[in-house]
Amino acid sequence: MKKLYTSLLLIFVSFGFFLSGCDNSGYTSPNEQKVLLISIDGFMNEYLDRNETPNLDYIIANGVKAEYLEPVFPTKTFPNHWSQVTGLKVENHGIISNSFPDDSLGGRFSYGPPEDSPNDERWWGGEPIWVTAETQGKTAATMFWPGSEASINGVRPTRWVDYDGSLDNYARVDSVITWLDSAGNTDADFATLYFSHVDSRGHRYGPNSPEVDEAVVEADNLIGYLLEQMEEKGLTGLLNVLIVSDHGMAELSEDKIIFLDELIDLDDVSVIDWNPVAMLQPAEGRKEAVYNTLKENEENYRVFYRDEMPEKYGFSGHYRIPEIIMIADVSYSITSRSFFEDRGIIAGTHGYDHTTPEMATIFYASGPDIKQGETVPAFSVLDLYGLMAKILKIEPAPNDGDINSVMGVLR
Repeated sequence: MKKLYTSLLLIFVSFGFFLSGCDNSGYTSPNEQKVLLISIDGFMNEYLDRNETPNLDYIIANGVKAEYLEPVFPTKTFPNHWSQVTGLKVENHGIISNSFPDDSLGGRFSYGPPEDSPNDERWWGGEPIWVTAETQGKTAATMFWPGSEASINGVRPTRWVDYDGSLDNYARVDSVITWLDSAGNTDADFATLYFSHVDSRGHRYGPNSPEVDEAVVEADNLIGYLLEQMEEKGLTGLLNVLIVSDHGMAELSEDKIIFLDELIDLDDVSVIDWNPVAMLQPAEGRKEAVYNTLKENEENYRVFYRDEMPEKYGFSGHYRIPEIIMIADVSYSITSRSFFEDRGIIAGTHGYDHTTPEMATIFYASGPDIKQGETVPAFSVLDLYGLMAKILKIEPAPNDGDINSVMGVLR
C-alpha cells in the first residue's frame, strides 16, 4: 500500500539501522555490500529547508549530509548524470548537453523520441559504475539512469529498462527493491533509481512555487516507501542509500532576456545549444567576427573561445564542443526574438555556471558504511564514482574525481 511513512514505522526502521552499529570503532563492511544510487532530478538543498520532509530528515539524521553537491558544467541532466556514474568531466566523456550533433557519427544525440542515440554506445565516453561492477563480478541493476540503456564496451547491467516517464514512481521503487532483494533472482549489489517530477515542476512553475514544494513532499513520501520496503525485505542493515541530484534550478523572468539574433547574424553560426549556454559553431571565416561582436556587447553573459574556457569548467578538450561558448548570468535566458514572441519562456531552468549557488544540489546518504549524524564539506559529483567503487570494493576505472574529498562520508 502506498502510504506516508508513519512515526511507528520510523521508530522501527530506526531501531534496525542502529542495530547495524552506531559504534564506528573497528567497523568492518559486510560481505554482501549493496549500494542504491537515487537521483531526484532538479532538487535544491533549500527545498529540504522549507518543507516537511520526515523521511529525508531521517536519512540525514542517521547518516551524512554534504553542505552541497557541486555539479559539472553545463548543469544539465545528461552531462551531470553521466559524470556522476563515470567520475569524468564533460570534456572527457563527451555528453556535452541533453542534445547535440556529432557529424562523425552521422546524427544527433537526443534523449527524446524518435531518436535512438542514447542506445548507441559510441556516444558515451568513459566507464559507468555499473559496468565497473559487472566486469568485477558484481551484479548491477538500473532504473532509468541516463546512459543505462546503452551497452558500454559491450557490457550492460544485469537488469535495465528503457526509459518510460509514465511509469509510476512507486512501481519504480518496487522493481528496484525486487532487484536488490537478497532472496530474489537478481540479488543486485548495485542499483540506480531515478525520479524526474521535482525537475519538471521546477521548469513549469519555477523553483519558488507551491507546486515544487508539493513535488518535494511527494519525493519524501517515496523515500519513506523505499525505507518501508527495505525493512520488509531485510535490506535495512545491508544497503547503502545515496540520494543525489544533478543540478539546482533558477527562477526566470521575461525582463531578463538576451536576444541572440539581435547581437549576431544567425546565418554566421550553427547554434548547437541555446539556453542558458549558447554553444555556437561559426561558419567558415566568421569565427573572429562573431566572437568580437559578442565580446563587445558582453552584458548579462560571458563569452569564451572554446580553447580559452577557464579550467574550472572542464569544457574545452572534446571535439564535440563548438568553438564559441556564451554563458548567461543566472536567471537570464538566451533566445531569439521570434521564438520568445511565439512561445515566451519557461518559469525555471538550469544549465548555468556550475559554481553558482542556484545550481548547487544535494547529497544525503545512510547505511552500514556511512557515518551517522554528520555534515561533510561540499564535494563534486565527480567524486561519487570513486565513493561507490570504494563501498562496493571494486577497482575504479581512471576518472577525474578525488576519493580523499569523500572519505569523510565513510565510517
